[in-house]
Amino acid sequence: MIIVLGFYKRKPGLTYEEFSRHWRDVHGPLVRETPDIAKYIRRYVQHHLVPNTIFPGLKPLEFDGFSEVWFDSVEDHVKMRSEPIHKQLLIPDEHKFLDMEMTKITVLDNQVYQIAGQPPTN
Repeated sequence: MIIVLGFYKRKPGLTYEEFSRHWRDVHGPLVRETPDIAKYIRRYVQHHLVPNTIFPGLKPLEFDGFSEVWFDSVEDHVKMRSEPIHKQLLIPDEHKFLDMEMTKITVLDNQVYQIAGQPPTN
């Protein structure tokens, strides 16, 4: 299992609300409802970041949100990205609401540190 984390800043000229609405109501459904994309994904989570009011004095993150996309393997991630629909539909949509120069991607393996109870199963 691998997890691809994407960190996103909204495209210049978009409000946070416009960015968040497009990501949630347009892009998310594209990922979920496109069979040639969804078949590779085990889990897709969007985290829409709001301004920090809990920790006074800490600088806010430079991103408006981040995502987790879980795959069974690196190979599944590569296969998904090589699907023609990915290039034809998802990438152009990302350009509508994301500042692509600020987009950062990293990959990690699924590691769980369990504090109490039984560890989750994947």
